Amino acid sequence: MGTDGLKRKARYHPLPMLPLRTLSVAFVLAVVAVPLACGSEDSTPADTTGDSGTPAPTATPATTSTTPVPEAGPPAETSYPIKHVIVVVKENHTFDNYFGSFPGAEGTTTYKTSDGMTHPVPRAPDKVDHDLSHAHSAGLVDWNNGKMDGWGLAGSSSQDVTDTLPYAQYQEADIPNYWQYAKHFTLADHFHTQMIGPSFPGHLAVLAAQAGWAIGNPNSLPYWGCDDGASTKISIQDQKTCTTKEIFPCFDIPSIPDVLPAGVDWKFYGSNYPLFPEVWSMFNGVKSIREDGAKWAKVVQFDQFDKDIAAKTLPEVTFLVNQDGDSEHPKLGYGGVYLGGICSGENWTVRHLNKLMESDYWKDTAILFTMDDFGGWYDHVPPPRQYGCDKTAPYGLGFRVPLIVISPYAKPGFVFHEVAEHASIARFIEKIFHSTKTLHDLDPAAMDAQANDLLNAFDFKQTPLVPLVLKERTCP
Repeated sequence: MGTDGLKRKARYHPLPMLPLRTLSVAFVLAVVAVPLACGSEDSTPADTTGDSGTPAPTATPATTSTTPVPEAGPPAETSYPIKHVIVVVKENHTFDNYFGSFPGAEGTTTYKTSDGMTHPVPRAPDKVDHDLSHAHSAGLVDWNNGKMDGWGLAGSSSQDVTDTLPYAQYQEADIPNYWQYAKHFTLADHFHTQMIGPSFPGHLAVLAAQAGWAIGNPNSLPYWGCDDGASTKISIQDQKTCTTKEIFPCFDIPSIPDVLPAGVDWKFYGSNYPLFPEVWSMFNGVKSIREDGAKWAKVVQFDQFDKDIAAKTLPEVTFLVNQDGDSEHPKLGYGGVYLGGICSGENWTVRHLNKLMESDYWKDTAILFTMDDFGGWYDHVPPPRQYGCDKTAPYGLGFRVPLIVISPYAKPGFVFHEVAEHASIARFIEKIFHSTKTLHDLDPAAMDAQANDLLNAFDFKQTPLVPLVLKERTCP
């Protein structure tokens, strides 16, 4: 990096390059209600009234960190220097699992159990030999009414209560390139999933700022959406009855393409599950995308990402998602082929981001790197906002996951302490491209209108940062 790009401004509370003790920020759960809308039997979201016909309460803004907030971002009418947004989504890791010992961030090197004891975290292996439960029900046990100490209890993410794997963490030596991105650009340490649960709602929330109140994954593979067989079902939290309903996983909800202004294009670059013929994308679960041939043609294989960079045809909004062996998911077998391997997954990310950084696109791009869900791993920070009709088994927010903001205009060496969520991705895109409507305007269940817009992770007046082209590692 050039020296100009690494200048630190005091108002940013910049991150030194030497390790520091992590900081603790107290959070209090605020139980709030939001407008109610969910899928119905025909996958149409429910209306916004309860059984009595009384309109549901309006959303309460998310709680923000007690850390002093940096200076405000530019007003909405500002012409941002960002012309391309790339959203990279990998699989199944909490903030503590990847960045628990990151200097200047709110991490931890210990974990707490329900008996009140604290223990040092173990080291996580590159190849995890078994998956952890990350079902909604298991996550609620882990959450333990906000005490964040339930991982060792029956029914938790630890499928064996003697298993300490859920508490394990990766160190800088295990994911050095991710730490390089985080050190040189911006790392968000209070970025939450949209709900406590697994992949389907996690991936859908990235695309739509909601998940149609889904609380789990569909009960069959491979498509997880409109292409699945008629008998496929997914569980949702019905907002009229506060009960669980089973519906077909093809949701009539808006998604980010619906709020992009004319002339702003998008594309989803994905991969196949092993042995499955179609590119896996949660856009399959969005009826308006899957049933429109022109829109569905924008869902392509990830190798097209590099080709589009070379051909200078990269769209303004890009989703880059891996669902095969480089997804960073713990071991999970499909047809004898296993997902997993942290090093190989990191290499996959570096390989494609290097292509972008070595191109002319770097100068006006913002990359948002995150995870779909918590994967069953421990995190010590309780979600700050709960919503949905059932407060005994609340719908969201979920646990923290990493968010790295990579851009010439990302504040360098900065830890972004503001509370944000998956819906913040949609809000950021809406702000950058001056959308005239939010997803919430189209469907009250969408959480983007109240979500943090991430603009305080950027300084659009700074000397643009130079690219950080990294070397792929030799994996163990």
